[in-house]
Amino acid sequence: MRQSITRELIYSIARHSNWQAAGIENKLRSEGLYATPRNWATFIRLFLLGAGASFTLAGVVFFFAYNWADMHKFVKLGLLQFLLLATTFAALVPRFSRTIRNVLLTASAVLVGVLFAVYGQIYQTGANAFDFFWGWTYCVVLWVLVANFQPLWFIFLALLNTTFILYTQQVATYWSFALVLDALFILNAMAVVVWEVLAAKGKVNVQHRWFPRIVGMAAITFITVSMISLLFNSFKDFNEDYGLALLLGFGMYGAAIWYGMRMRELFYLTAVPFSGIGFFTALIIRVGESLPELMLMLATVFVIGSITLLVQYLGNLYRQWHG
Repeated sequence: MRQSITRELIYSIARHSNWQAAGIENKLRSEGLYATPRNWATFIRLFLLGAGASFTLAGVVFFFAYNWADMHKFVKLGLLQFLLLATTFAALVPRFSRTIRNVLLTASAVLVGVLFAVYGQIYQTGANAFDFFWGWTYCVVLWVLVANFQPLWFIFLALLNTTFILYTQQVATYWSFALVLDALFILNAMAVVVWEVLAAKGKVNVQHRWFPRIVGMAAITFITVSMISLLFNSFKDFNEDYGLALLLGFGMYGAAIWYGMRMRELFYLTAVPFSGIGFFTALIIRVGESLPELMLMLATVFVIGSITLLVQYLGNLYRQWHG
């Protein structure tokens, strides 16, 4: 069975042999590891498709906003329902490529939210914003599962985050700030873990890693802010959180660094240390509140030194992995 040729394998052979640069370049091109004109054409086609769908949806929203007073309520609802049905049925046409059908289904998911918003404005239902986003979320969940399309998954996860935030602001108002951030971290971290597991099993396209990186950055941001907030809040807030933020944060640090080293993924080895730098900088400032000038100077020296060492280490690590 022929072993698949990867960029790392070619770099490894080149480091331990006298393989010339021209030969390496030819091998990279022959194995399809360099972008070809066909690859660029595919990228441009997908970019224009996504941009066209996004501008069209924006145009729909602004059309109703601009002509709101001049249209009857039945016209508003009828137009949106027609657009929603037409887009959804077009996504079922087999002659279209899978990518086009997924983009159409993503547009349908967005139109569901527009339809709910127009309905709520017409009849003034009095429902909370939480109810609106919750209804939007569970109405598109079936499409998300069927399509298995990363942009649609991203929209769905954004809806889940928005729904949960609004729930804590309008229903569960007794939740502490740190506890809300802890829950948001768990939600987004679980999404990253599921994606990485599916990627390891070949269920998702690992060539496009923008989804786990964006969601992972959101999860890291949530837990970092939660950990820092515990340092500056009262002891009551710490009791409500039970130190969960620190447990999740340091657990995430260890797991992400281990996974980054194992899979040679520099994103986790970059984002997580910066989170740690932010936390320990806040800790220095918190401990030295009685000597603010001295602690600010120490914090500045710590930030400059730690970032310098981190960048140097990551550069050496990258050269060690990729030559």
